[in-house]
Amino acid sequence: MDILIEKLKKLIEEVVGAQPQISISTDLSKGDMTTNAALKTADPMKTGEKIVEKIRQDKELYSHFEKIELVRPGFINFYISQGYIGNELAELLSKNKKTEPATKSLIFEFGDPNPFKEPHIGHLRNLVLGEAISRLLEADSWQVIRADYQGDVGMHVAKAIWGVLKLAFDIEKITSSDLGKAYTTGAKAYEESEDSKKEIEDLNKMIYSKDSSISKLWEKGRKVSLDYFEDLYKAVGVKYEKYYFESQTASVGLKIVKENTPKVFEEHDGATVFRGEKAGLHTRVFITGEGNPTYEAKDLGLAFLKDKDFPKADKSIIMTANEQVEYFKVMLSALSEIDKNLAGKTSHVSFGFVNLKEGKMSSRAGNVVNAFWLIEEVKKRVKKEFSEVSDSVLEDITLSAVKWSMLKFSRESNISFDINESVQIEGNSGPYMLYAYARTASLLAKGNKVPSEAKTRENFDGLLLALARIICQFDSVKKSAADAFSPNILANYLFTLAQSFNQFYEKEKVIGSGDEEEKLFVIKAVGEVLKEGLQILGINTPEKI
Repeated sequence: MDILIEKLKKLIEEVVGAQPQISISTDLSKGDMTTNAALKTADPMKTGEKIVEKIRQDKELYSHFEKIELVRPGFINFYISQGYIGNELAELLSKNKKTEPATKSLIFEFGDPNPFKEPHIGHLRNLVLGEAISRLLEADSWQVIRADYQGDVGMHVAKAIWGVLKLAFDIEKITSSDLGKAYTTGAKAYEESEDSKKEIEDLNKMIYSKDSSISKLWEKGRKVSLDYFEDLYKAVGVKYEKYYFESQTASVGLKIVKENTPKVFEEHDGATVFRGEKAGLHTRVFITGEGNPTYEAKDLGLAFLKDKDFPKADKSIIMTANEQVEYFKVMLSALSEIDKNLAGKTSHVSFGFVNLKEGKMSSRAGNVVNAFWLIEEVKKRVKKEFSEVSDSVLEDITLSAVKWSMLKFSRESNISFDINESVQIEGNSGPYMLYAYARTASLLAKGNKVPSEAKTRENFDGLLLALARIICQFDSVKKSAADAFSPNILANYLFTLAQSFNQFYEKEKVIGSGDEEEKLFVIKAVGEVLKEGLQILGINTPEKI
């Protein structure tokens, strides 16, 4: 349908003189596509008539529509023909379907859990979103370089190491859980005791100077954390092409800030700051009074390291939690004064908080919901509902429940993860989606051979026609989701498709019906779209559940 949309845009632009917006309809009673291009003109209805007439003059284009209607105050709704729908489905099912090669590339930084702290469900949402967005972009002909940036130096590391020493953990046997407890201990002590605060700040200096007295503990803790993170990445299906660490970026960022002082930065009370007010923002410190680079300076260094490693990348995208939106505005403003080209291809996208229904979590307070704990807890609930499935299918259902619960919401929204809701067989859940796909596979296995070129593919009606019309939206929805970095757009579409298919299944006889071939033709397309769409979201689709 994308080709059809592009042709429409070109003709409409000739009438209104500007690039029109054509939207995919969510209400099929109002067409498959709609445009409000005429509303932006002085006489919308008259302009709408000109647009409709212009399309009618292009006989080939007009033949692809059942009808085109102009409705007040100037909307134009397009109903595509059954012949076009049938061709779209045949193309979808074609074994010779072309895969477009990557024509552009970007560095996508997401995940970013910090060593010496346990990864929580916020990191899990970041990873799930990041992988889904990466796959959406790859489906849109982008080469995606997945990057992970981890804070292996800084005050959080000093707090954790201080806690390890105070709690007297055996360095050789230390675990990720131990490091989490140590960090909580150090974070509380830092806030409650001036003596402890001074000790932690001294430790921080020792970490930056690579003091040999704590290097073994730092290296061991770092390795334990990174190995633990790799287990999490593997569990959720993320594989990074490039890793960056604050221990790398610190010196680079420090040098960049010093080289651009006083041109971009200025000295203030012994620290080096960027006056964001000149860009309508706020002032932030880039080098502390002790001479240490802050997160801001390190992120500057990271931007230049990425550009050095991947100079041909068209874009560099960073995804973090919503709370860092204002921070990144300042950092990118500073970067634009240093290197406009690099700043021009670097951008930040954000995502909302995720908590259990019980409430907000905090590493500092020690009530973090561990990412692995959530996955295992969901698996326990899944096992009660699906007691007879194999271990591999159990794993697929578990991850579908976790991922779907994080992907069905808009990226920037805050969510409360409901474990019971996530494993429900009915409703907007991962298991529901897997059931819908498995049902298509079951019907195809029971039925006769599905024709690759259905002679009767223009004879759709009722619920079958509605299904076929939804399927035709797939490529356009993928494109919209990729452009907006919003997997929920695809998830919402797939849920609508699954609902429509299940309604059809409940009301229509398929196997042994007089129009079995036509029905299986459409059902196979439903299955293909569900499978491809769910895989883009990082969700495996077992044939049987």
